[in-house]
Amino acid sequence: METERGQVQARDCAVAAAVRELADAVRATVPVPPADPDALLTAEEVGELLQLSPRTLKDQAAAGVLPHHRFGKHYRFTRSDVAEIVRLSAAPVKPLRRRVSVEDVAKDFRAA
Repeated sequence: METERGQVQARDCAVAAAVRELADAVRATVPVPPADPDALLTAEEVGELLQLSPRTLKDQAAAGVLPHHRFGKHYRFTRSDVAEIVRLSAAPVKPLRRRVSVEDVAKDFRAA
């Protein structure tokens, strides 16, 4: 009876150690949330989040297309800026205008 109890305790310890090891492995793969939720993110950090090039983010921000904050030559993005960027990317794009040839325009003028 005593040996069975010892085997059960040893097995329980092994299972607990395996669970701890698994939990540590899972924690290592999960990205750590920022300590400060109001922290400003760099274009590189936002690019990693959104799978975009930091250069594209900076170019679009400079053109006034994306919300951002600029400190000198540095572009920074708040979490609300990132949420707005995601919302803007989901918005439908205006359809391209149909091009009309000069000949068609000339025909319209001749008919009038």
